[in-house]
Amino acid sequence: MTMIPRRTLLKLAAGLPALAAGARALAATPAKKSKTYVLAHGSWHGGWCWRPVADRLQAAGHRVYAPSYTGMGDRAHLLSKSITIDTFVEDLVQVIETEELQDVILVGHSFGGIPITGVADRIPERLAHLVYFDAIVLNSGQNAFSVYPKADADGRIAAASKATGGLAVPIPDPIPAAWGFTPGSADYEWVKRRLTAHPLASYTTPLTLKNPIGNGRPRTYIHCTQPELAVLEASRKLVKSQQGWKWVDIATPHEAHITHPGLLADLLLGLG
Repeated sequence: MTMIPRRTLLKLAAGLPALAAGARALAATPAKKSKTYVLAHGSWHGGWCWRPVADRLQAAGHRVYAPSYTGMGDRAHLLSKSITIDTFVEDLVQVIETEELQDVILVGHSFGGIPITGVADRIPERLAHLVYFDAIVLNSGQNAFSVYPKADADGRIAAASKATGGLAVPIPDPIPAAWGFTPGSADYEWVKRRLTAHPLASYTTPLTLKNPIGNGRPRTYIHCTQPELAVLEASRKLVKSQQGWKWVDIATPHEAHITHPGLLADLLLGLG
């Protein structure tokens, strides 16, 4: 049996109070509360597009859900004429309710701003914050094409008619320059091969609200400025005309969740 020298024992004993004090300090430090994010995608996309941001949020210790709408992304096989904007609202509500989520930070990108408004109208008690990330904002009774430039709306209707008999709007080819991808780059190719047709009726059916936009929940609008997306001009004006919004400008293209995921993740992490 090896004997520990008396001098070593004294040194170990002397260090015990410091170790105990350190343990008490750690125990007294409140654990950082984990946040819950639900991320709603835009036109032609699916939950896949949030991966660069979701990875960062999860690495910071938070829960992240990034569902695809019915008929899109990994659920493209469910495409049907019965899909309306209410379907997409229900998709998000079901994730929140079936996963029993509370204090949700609900983020909608681009077209995704429409269904998150519908979610806030129905289950505001589940939400901590609404984030409209370069997104469409509608008043009750409007549909997406109510605020799109007429040429854009007519173009999508014509493309859907030609490609799918009016069922869905085919993916844009080439990808719009305002999205911020360099043709031939890895990001461009990754996005292009994963886009899916967008159900036309989700653009043309109205969003019906029983309460004001946001239904009393904290709201932040993230405005991508380089370049601005023209189709969002009416939404930006609507937000600026209302009280209660926080406004954030970021010098990125429209697809900042892919081109600048670190910047967007930091913004989302900073929300209460």
